[in-house]
Amino acid sequence: MPSYISDSRLNGYEAAFCGATAGIVSRFATAPLDVLKIRLQLQPHRTEFQLLKGTGKTSNGIKYARMLPALKMILREEGIRGLYKGNLAAEYLYLLYNAVEFCAYREIELAVEKMDAQNKLPRSAKTFMAGMFAGSVATAATYPLDLLRTRFAMQGTKKHYTGIVQAVRLIHQTEGIRGFYWGVWPAIVQIMPYMGMVFMTYDGFATAFEKARENKILSEKHKPIHDAASGALAGVISKSVVYPMDVVRKRLQVQGPYRKDYVIQSIPEYASRSWIKCMRLIAEQEGVSSLYKGLNVALIKVAPAISLTFFVYEKTKNAILDFKST
Repeated sequence: MPSYISDSRLNGYEAAFCGATAGIVSRFATAPLDVLKIRLQLQPHRTEFQLLKGTGKTSNGIKYARMLPALKMILREEGIRGLYKGNLAAEYLYLLYNAVEFCAYREIELAVEKMDAQNKLPRSAKTFMAGMFAGSVATAATYPLDLLRTRFAMQGTKKHYTGIVQAVRLIHQTEGIRGFYWGVWPAIVQIMPYMGMVFMTYDGFATAFEKARENKILSEKHKPIHDAASGALAGVISKSVVYPMDVVRKRLQVQGPYRKDYVIQSIPEYASRSWIKCMRLIAEQEGVSSLYKGLNVALIKVAPAISLTFFVYEKTKNAILDFKST
């Protein structure tokens, strides 16, 4: 039985278009929170600190301590453009990522259905597997754009990267091909359970809402709200489980010759370490709770981001199907 997301009337290219549209809208709406999350993740401090009264600073001099003061500081120092640093690279990333992911999800789900012709696997296992592999394929295909997004977001007034083409050339010249893939393994390790859980939990919630509508418990006209709520719940649950891997990935992405020139100048050197050693080092030097730096911002971001992604995906899918039926 296909998942709530799938539709036999939609081909792979159309699924990719729906995903790309959803990715663009979702990214633009949540870009400022993404910049803030990245900066919180990259601060190498212990998480046990106190905020000094009347200031945006902490007792140990940490620049970004709380969400609202940090947002105000970025606006004051860098203007509104500071909240959208790296957004062009991120828009390309989300466009391509979601296009690849939803197309891959459709194809993988079809393959799993054929392999399990007798329906021995539960539906949740199938959606988890399809989401897990679709997320891995999309991550591997678009990872260099994710790295560019992070580096642009970390730049202060001193800019080494002035545009995407220039950034690609500079990274290639100074760091080689490897420079585009700092942190790729923790990204893939993180994305497999994350996207598996996102698709599985979204399908579970959305299907439950669908059954409630069919039984006249809920109104059909509120379907878009139900889809959005399903996406928000799926995003929050999934992100909370895999968040430490996201912190490690961001730390590895900002390695390179210009590490000390970012907004946060004291980023440690992790380049020679594996992602497991990097995680252990963060826990030892900054405390285990530091693996959850920026989690509150991430959850505030992920709820509307995943919600918008599935909401726009469903709307675009319905528009295509309506157009094809005319």
